[in-house]
Amino acid sequence: MIEIGREPRMTSAFRRLSEVMGGMAAIVLLVWLIRGLVGIQPYSLYLLLAGFGFILLGRVFDTKTNAGAGRAASSFLWNLTAVSIIAILLIWFLGWIAGIQSDTLPPVISSKVPDLVVAAVVTGLGAYAAGKLSRGARYATASQPAFVVHEGKGPSMGEAKLSVKHDTVGLPIKRSGLTFGCVLLGDVSASFETPMGMVSASLGSPVTTMGIPFQGSRIGDAEAVKITGKTPKQLATETEVDPTVRFRRHEWGRRGHYEGVDLPFIHVHEDGVEEVVEVGPIKVREGPGGGHVKLGPFEFDSEGKPDYYGRWIAKGAGDSYARRDGREVSAKWNGSSLSLDGNSMTLTVGSDSFSYSPTEVKTSSPLHTLRVTQDKVTLDTRKFTLNISGDKVILRKEDKTTSTDSKALAGDLRTLLTETAKSQVRDVMEGIPLDLSEMLTSTEEVLSKHG
Repeated sequence: MIEIGREPRMTSAFRRLSEVMGGMAAIVLLVWLIRGLVGIQPYSLYLLLAGFGFILLGRVFDTKTNAGAGRAASSFLWNLTAVSIIAILLIWFLGWIAGIQSDTLPPVISSKVPDLVVAAVVTGLGAYAAGKLSRGARYATASQPAFVVHEGKGPSMGEAKLSVKHDTVGLPIKRSGLTFGCVLLGDVSASFETPMGMVSASLGSPVTTMGIPFQGSRIGDAEAVKITGKTPKQLATETEVDPTVRFRRHEWGRRGHYEGVDLPFIHVHEDGVEEVVEVGPIKVREGPGGGHVKLGPFEFDSEGKPDYYGRWIAKGAGDSYARRDGREVSAKWNGSSLSLDGNSMTLTVGSDSFSYSPTEVKTSSPLHTLRVTQDKVTLDTRKFTLNISGDKVILRKEDKTTSTDSKALAGDLRTLLTETAKSQVRDVMEGIPLDLSEMLTSTEEVLSKHG
């Protein structure tokens, strides 16, 4: 099973080795501090060399090797810079401790400070240069291994469900050795749960994705040729990643300042938009969207509903896409578009559209706009504009404006136009072009009845 975004085992192993080396360094230096009490004063030099050696190994094992050669070199040099700075600080601190203990550091240790300062400057400049040079090569490419997602399979992303229409071959998208998403070489269907019902969209092949956990089974040359007519190597060479999709590893920089405290099992972050507190498997976020609590794999918002805030995108052929950015879900396909934000939505099909919120429904076409709220109804057409507020009805035509106070007239028009708005919403949802003739005729009849 291939899952986009899984951490490589080798990376995890090196990270654990780095943590072990750091722990060993701390233990050795602690033993050095009590060397006089345990009778190992003659071994002071060897303890210090062992401690500094473990620090060096820990930082070397922490080198990021999965982001390309340039980034690996930059990471390695930055780690050497860190070792030099840590060593300088430790020599000063341990020398002060040794003075309190009526002792001195071995000259072979204390005399290395000037060399360590030079090493910190040289490796720091080298790391900066290597990082700058490697940035030019950080573009996203489709790569192997190829995998297959079977018909109808795909992830649920909150209000959205994405799935492939047929057995589809996918290729991981990598940049600087990091996996960010995948390219699916088949059509993808997307369905959205909205306040007005389900809305379905279709994204044409190829579909470039980011942040969507598509899963599939790894395939060999024979199965890939059977499905696509090409080997995985040929597909990786010939498949282009949509250049309009931006692949970011982190999004914090978009929000401004970032402050945080990281301790074992406890993390506190604040970035000007959200406050986040993590204690073990419990995570609490507080921001503009309200409060959100995560317990293990489950996350709930302030109303107790599952919360899927985040950023993902599926970009199909042409200008078709489905995506989520924070609270908003949006999609565009075959001349239609959808915007969904909590209990509010806007849907456009061809030249017709409607928007819905708990307080207002609005339908539109090239020839009319109808807006219905609890207190007011407005109909704007090329022939006339009609406003109903309370018991007052205002009718504006090119040649005159009339105002009528009539509870019966206002009630009949409000009932008629409210039902008309509901009918037009259903037509847009079903993709039926809006027919305004019945609405215009019925409105004229009501006006004439009370005229």
